[in-house]
Amino acid sequence: MTMKKKLIITICIVLAFLILPICLVPEAYDHIYGYLLFRRIGSNLTINIEDDFDKAAAVAFWVFENIKQLEHPYMVKIDDNFLNIYRRGFGYCDQGAHVYATMMHWLGFEAKLLTLRKEDGVSPHTVAVVKVKDKFMIVDTTFHFIFAEDKEPVGADELENSKVFKRYLGVIDTTMTSLKQDPMEIKASWFKNGTYFETFPYADKKYIVKKILKKISRR
Repeated sequence: MTMKKKLIITICIVLAFLILPICLVPEAYDHIYGYLLFRRIGSNLTINIEDDFDKAAAVAFWVFENIKQLEHPYMVKIDDNFLNIYRRGFGYCDQGAHVYATMMHWLGFEAKLLTLRKEDGVSPHTVAVVKVKDKFMIVDTTFHFIFAEDKEPVGADELENSKVFKRYLGVIDTTMTSLKQDPMEIKASWFKNGTYFETFPYADKKYIVKKILKKISRR
């Protein structure tokens, strides 16, 4: 077999491995394309930034600008991935946080979602957290707020009676008043008692692989 034929066969095999998941599971395309797109956007946002806090802030402000917080009765909530949220340009609190945490994850940061928990276990709100300076810094993509004091992250267990949390409550009050919405109650303890989730609550790699194998087994 000539080198040319070997090269052609190798290319065909590689293309088959790339195309097969996309044909079998549409989410695979979103995951691959979304990964490349978010890596490019994230790299462009942080290319000239060395400080981790400044990188996290740069991405946060990009999400504030590009993912509007909007509630609509027809808005998709189930089986929605980070790329579709970005394409749409708006979402609920957990969807905006999901976009932020995903991009930070692919920039090499440890990032998660934090679902707040009230005393009765009900979750009223979701934010993102990203590890900066060995501490999980909270980023609220709904109210455009970064929990930090002089670039020092303030963690969920440090919010009680802090200046940062008082400023945060002020931002919430101002925002809700400007939107002519009812006041929104948020307590520091709800952050501390919250539940952390991995970056991909909608369509992660394991989920996609399982769907591919399941479809193959049915054929």
